[in-house]
Amino acid sequence: MKKEAFICFFVITLLMLTSVQVMAKGGRIHSGNLKVIPGITVEEVYDDNIYLGNGTNRTTELKESDWITHIKPGIMVDYGFAGQRGGLTLGYQGDLAYYDDNDKNDWRNHTGIFGLNYSAPGGLFFGVNNVYTSAEDPYGSDSQYKLGVAQTKRWENDLGSKLGFVFSNRFKVIGFYNYYKQDYKEREDFSQDYDDNEFGAGLEMKVFPKTWGFIRYHYGERDYYSHPAIVNGVATNSTNRNDADLDWHRVNMGLNWDSGAKLSGEVNFGYQWLNYDNRLDPVGNRYEDKDTWIASTAVNFEATKTTTLSLSLWRQVTPTGSNTREFYEDTGVGLSLKQVFLAKFTLSVIGNYSSNDYNMPVVKKKNNDNYGAGIGLDYDIQDWLSAGVKYSYSKKDSNYRADEYSDNQFSMSVSLVY
Repeated sequence: MKKEAFICFFVITLLMLTSVQVMAKGGRIHSGNLKVIPGITVEEVYDDNIYLGNGTNRTTELKESDWITHIKPGIMVDYGFAGQRGGLTLGYQGDLAYYDDNDKNDWRNHTGIFGLNYSAPGGLFFGVNNVYTSAEDPYGSDSQYKLGVAQTKRWENDLGSKLGFVFSNRFKVIGFYNYYKQDYKEREDFSQDYDDNEFGAGLEMKVFPKTWGFIRYHYGERDYYSHPAIVNGVATNSTNRNDADLDWHRVNMGLNWDSGAKLSGEVNFGYQWLNYDNRLDPVGNRYEDKDTWIASTAVNFEATKTTTLSLSLWRQVTPTGSNTREFYEDTGVGLSLKQVFLAKFTLSVIGNYSSNDYNMPVVKKKNNDNYGAGIGLDYDIQDWLSAGVKYSYSKKDSNYRADEYSDNQFSMSVSLVY
């Protein structure tokens, strides 16, 4: 149900992931299988549309530019189990943003990471991975809620776990449990407070030496848990008898690969049945159950030791809040290239497109087209010091003029990792 990042900010997400990858180059502080890897990135960004406004009088959103300084401290602690049977990872990644002119927009994000993975000699394996984020950035939620609005304070927790057994190195049986929760600080944002619980089971079979085919079934439930009677002097009419609580069934099939293969990631396609628990929303409109095909594919291809190509393809149904029957089908594709040359330079090029098809309004259903592109160049000055420059572009076209915007960002960064 949940998409890890809003696609119009795919470039920004990749920048954050790059910071984590840079930290992985460290490891000078170590003892046996234990590594402690501190690092920090300082990035200067020029953003020509910090509020994602379209500059017309048909919206209250402003179109304003500013310089933003990001300070991104981080630390990772990694302990590898003997015999390469897994490991324990603890980490922290911060992002402290300071605006030059609009300093009231300053924000801070803090992310904590926990990972535990183990494979026993007899075939048993398990994994628990958890990411907790305290955020107040203007990049919006998974459902695009308050996109471009500064300091929307919230926290979220994303937990994924699995327990399985390998038979004769040919078959895997796996059980899954996933939990996600988000909580917004302000009472006016009550419609975004929810948690997801999802249970699943899967079967995998080795079809080539490093390639596995799989089939999985998941059942999940979403509970919206905030129902204030009055917000800003206005009755919400929201109760647990008319909110957008729902459940879903999904079946997925695809391929994944062992580490060391030319291909990595996962090809994942499936079908989902989404059903609302209540019949009517807070204003008396009937909820609409939905079933459709879905996808969650992300594949990297290491063409050579210096060239990596990546493809992502996704499709999901995204409800927009507890107090509405609105949802949209989010379908998109992303491509990227990473090329290392002259040993110390890395060129990154990405592009993506997604379409958001809404079920509302009834007369003129909303449709948004999202475009993103970016190019960046990183230089490894030393194995502990790197610098980079990047440009990113995002644009939303819509049949509702107030939703449209375009945004250009230019950035320069310096990263240290030990």
